[in-house]
Amino acid sequence: MKPHFFLAIPVLDLANQSLVNWQEQNRDYYPFKKWVHPHDLHITLVFLGHVEDSLLHRLGDHLDVVAKQQCTFNLTLNGLGTFGEKKHPRIFWAGVNKEEQLIELHSNVAKTCASLGLDIENRPYRPHITLARRWTSDDIFSLEKANQSLTKDNLSTWKVDKFHLYQSHIGKSPMYEPLRTFSFSADAFRTNKEE
Repeated sequence: MKPHFFLAIPVLDLANQSLVNWQEQNRDYYPFKKWVHPHDLHITLVFLGHVEDSLLHRLGDHLDVVAKQQCTFNLTLNGLGTFGEKKHPRIFWAGVNKEEQLIELHSNVAKTCASLGLDIENRPYRPHITLARRWTSDDIFSLEKANQSLTKDNLSTWKVDKFHLYQSHIGKSPMYEPLRTFSFSADAFRTNKEE
């Protein structure tokens, strides 16, 4: 099987710990087939699929330029949601506030990928952090109940100052390996704070 790649923001610091704590406290109440490993928590920017090494290297060089033009920004967790059938969801996720800088970063990364001929998804961007996959119970899943279990401690904020190129390793845990890091420019951060 050919390796698959994607570009994503890692979930770090207190935000990571608060989600991990929530998973540990609630896992027994929510019978999903697979819970995401703490090191695998991320917000996907662009899914790439399989990409040849030479193109992946060229893409990385282009994304270095994108990252250097990006201002550091904060993201805040803001609740839980699902994809798929509401009563028996396929994906269970945590959401984040839709910061303008996040939407802009996604757009710039997607445009860069497309400019190199990569075939990427063309649908509205819905930033989220996958927590678990495939509801396995005959009982009905209650998103309202899940959200009621959140506390202010679960809704942490973290500073976004980079994103990674990840490779998926199916069947391993953690499953996602960061291959290359794209760090934002310190100058862009200072300019952003002064505005």
